[in-house]
Amino acid sequence: MEIISDEQIISPKGKNFKKLNRLSSYCLNVKMIYMKYEREIIVSSLVVVAGIILFYLLQERDIAIRMVVRAAGLFGYLFLSLAIVSSEYMLQMRKVFGRPFMNVHHHLARVGIVLILIHPILVAYQFGLNAFLPVFYPFMDFLGLAGRPALYLIIIAVLAGVYRKRIPEKWKNIHALNYLGFVLVFFHAWIIGTDLQYGLMQILWIVLVLIVLAVFVRKHIMPTPARKKNAGKGKQEKRQD
Repeated sequence: MEIISDEQIISPKGKNFKKLNRLSSYCLNVKMIYMKYEREIIVSSLVVVAGIILFYLLQERDIAIRMVVRAAGLFGYLFLSLAIVSSEYMLQMRKVFGRPFMNVHHHLARVGIVLILIHPILVAYQFGLNAFLPVFYPFMDFLGLAGRPALYLIIIAVLAGVYRKRIPEKWKNIHALNYLGFVLVFFHAWIIGTDLQYGLMQILWIVLVLIVLAVFVRKHIMPTPARKKNAGKGKQEKRQD
């Protein structure tokens, strides 16, 4: 009598179930590795991103002031994106960086603001105070020079955060102007940025703006009970600090 093995009587559905189990096990292992080395992975990723920006920055040699202008714009964009994204991971800030969310968030925001201020100030030094005047028409000129209105939006958003205790009911809505300002900076760099001619830099810029937009959607458009619960824990952590 012919003996039929277990593998021969397993249905296609059973095989798919086994594949799903293996995939789930693999994902679980990856997650465990990530949790174990979370700090190292995040820091290494940031170092790689900064290295990519620096590498392409040095591909276009320029006079010193222009190099500073470009560096301030590129790294200002990076630090602003990190400041915005950090607001989505309040509880993880202490675990990864050993400091509370507000501490990390404020440090990232300060560096980003300083850099985006250096960028137009040096441009104005070269070409005059018109560098601070927004241009609204034609539309492509508005997008190309969108860094100008973005500067004012971001400053207003930052001031709302600084004086949030005086406007407790409105500051979050005003602070959300950061997102609009960030998107305008994206278009400004994309259209006239010297360093956005490279494919890898374009991919990096798109990834950063998509992450920021995803944070905006989760925080302001699709709030969930879990997010509200985490937000409450974040407030509790802040009070304890």
